[in-house]
Amino acid sequence: MPTKEEVLKELNLTDKEIKVYLALLELGQSPVNPIAKKSQLNRVTCYDVLKYLKEKGLVSYVIKSSVKYFEAANPQKLLGDLEVKEQKVKEILPELEALKKITREKPKIELYEGIAGLKTVMEDILKEKKETWFIADPNFMDALPFYFPHFITKKRKLNMFSKVITLDCKRMRNYKKKNPKKYVDLRFIDQRLPTTKIIYGNKTATLTFEKENSIGVIVENKKTADTERKLFDLMWKMPC
Repeated sequence: MPTKEEVLKELNLTDKEIKVYLALLELGQSPVNPIAKKSQLNRVTCYDVLKYLKEKGLVSYVIKSSVKYFEAANPQKLLGDLEVKEQKVKEILPELEALKKITREKPKIELYEGIAGLKTVMEDILKEKKETWFIADPNFMDALPFYFPHFITKKRKLNMFSKVITLDCKRMRNYKKKNPKKYVDLRFIDQRLPTTKIIYGNKTATLTFEKENSIGVIVENKKTADTERKLFDLMWKMPC
């Protein structure tokens, strides 16, 4: 059985990225200094490595009192990137999961940047395996043109039903006709929305799509998700 370091290297992570990622899994949400100490790198190098991991969708951060706190993405993210190496990743997942400190009692906010970050958010939705509520910009599908068909296929295999509120346009009307109602139901509004919101389980994800600055934010909090669902239901019941 390969070591976790060997498998992570096969997933195109450098030695320094592996050190920082594993250190962050063990530390949980943390500022840069403890991460640098744990990974035995100087602070400047560690900060650069965190930047590269963030670009790969493997690290997110929040800002508290003007200080950045970094957190490793759930190890399940690795499966979504390279399914051809799925078995090797599964073999080291128990070790990685044991390292990650997840505090589910507190509200949790994760921020992901770039296309890789958006994929991380979408993989998190699939991991929950729950019904989803979308308030979607039609351009949502264009932001991830190669990944989106994979997302839809996998969602159907998991029998995940979705309700979608979106702009009333020819494209989305055709989308509704082509997709079985057992998987998705749509309602239409007459205004385009600047962001896409997705409610699933106890989480709410907000996605913005810009050429150079796509961002995904996940808020994990039951009360917030319940409130968003109630607001969604109010919109859903409004006359089209």
